[in-house]
Amino acid sequence: MTGRRLIAPCAGLVGLAIVVACGTGASSPDSCRAIEEARCRRAPGCNLPLEPPYSTSGTDVDACIRFYDAACLHGLDVGNPGQTAVNQCVSAINTGTCAVVATPQSDVACLWLVPQVSTTPDATTDVLTEASIDAGEDGDGE
Repeated sequence: MTGRRLIAPCAGLVGLAIVVACGTGASSPDSCRAIEEARCRRAPGCNLPLEPPYSTSGTDVDACIRFYDAACLHGLDVGNPGQTAVNQCVSAINTGTCAVVATPQSDVACLWLVPQVSTTPDATTDVLTEASIDAGEDGDGE
């Protein structure tokens, strides 16, 4: 009987651990969807291909939107930019040139789509700098 009493609590803990471990941790999936839906809707007018995904029912635009409904479950690589930034980017896609539809990050309203690289020197840079100084290099190539 003791073994059976332990099974239910253990099964519950295992289930909870799986749910916690499998969380998406997604950052702004709705923002991702808004941007991609705007691009899907504008693409045909810009002669931009929408395949893949291939449409089996409905229009290519519908298939594109369905594709990004799933693809955006992971959210944005850049974190949550805020609703104002997303609205401005979607507006730029809706009203901008076809170049903005193809590569939204090329427009000033969507620059935040590009992940920023840290400019803070890391330990490797510090070690290399110290090694150069120790070796007598003064930076003028001599």
